[in-house]
Amino acid sequence: MSSFSRSRLKEQEKDGYDRKRNTRQERAVKEDLPRILLSFKDFDPNQIPPGQSFSEWEANKTLSALYEKFRHVCELNIVEAKQQQVIKVYGAFPDKSDFKPPTYLQDDDIQWAVITNIKGQKGRLAGHMIGNVFYVVFLDQEHRFFISTKKGT
Repeated sequence: MSSFSRSRLKEQEKDGYDRKRNTRQERAVKEDLPRILLSFKDFDPNQIPPGQSFSEWEANKTLSALYEKFRHVCELNIVEAKQQQVIKVYGAFPDKSDFKPPTYLQDDDIQWAVITNIKGQKGRLAGHMIGNVFYVVFLDQEHRFFISTKKGT
């Protein structure tokens, strides 16, 4: 090592120069959010129609699309599902709906939601969220849970 290099190294040591000081620190990995779980505990078979039964979805060849959607949804956490617009949380029960809230789900704090785009844009699962659990309440193949006006008409 030349005398110039040694003297420069000594100056750097005096100034508190540290090679590590200018390196990027690794970011701490944020805690993973729990993945979404599905429950049929609150499924309401008494509102068919406007909802449908699983056998109707099977006859319409929608049940296999529903299983694929389940697989996809259960790979996501709630933040990812909302960002990808797989789950849409409405909060209160929608004013414009062909469905009625079941008598066993009358709490004002329930976060009503849908899992969207099951075999096309209309097909949905309507239900509610508690934490990372989506409770399926209705099968809604015709988009009757949250009736909205058509855009551009």
